[in-house]
Amino acid sequence: MRLDFYILQDVERQAMLRFACRLAAKAVGAGKLIYVQAQSGAQAEEFDDLLWCCPPNRMIPHGVAGQSAAEGAPVVVGSAPELAQDADWAAQGLLINLSDAAPAFMDRFERAAEIVVGENRASGRARYRLYRDRGYALSTHEMDDWEGT
Repeated sequence: MRLDFYILQDVERQAMLRFACRLAAKAVGAGKLIYVQAQSGAQAEEFDDLLWCCPPNRMIPHGVAGQSAAEGAPVVVGSAPELAQDADWAAQGLLINLSDAAPAFMDRFERAAEIVVGENRASGRARYRLYRDRGYALSTHEMDDWEGT
């Protein structure tokens, strides 16, 4: 599995959500399926709302895990780990982790992305060490939240 850490210059969690939208848009454009692991149900709903308008001038087909709109959508947003584990498309998909914890189910995905901003930098470092110790192939990218992904 390939695991990319995107370190944003911006310090706000909103920047993390905007960047996750860009990653999702790029992956959808490449024909990938995406699961977005949110920190909470509230964050999943916030990200769901953001996908309607971000990136600008493009709506990304998506749904919230456990709801009918998620069936067949290339992007599924959720906060309950068991929903991601049950997805039969995970082996060829991208996991975007917005949670401060390392998802236990991440090995099911072809690729994973971690987005680190100032507000979650400490937990991002902890996840990086955990993944490194587990032998994952890690890449780190320092970038602005709006530059190309």
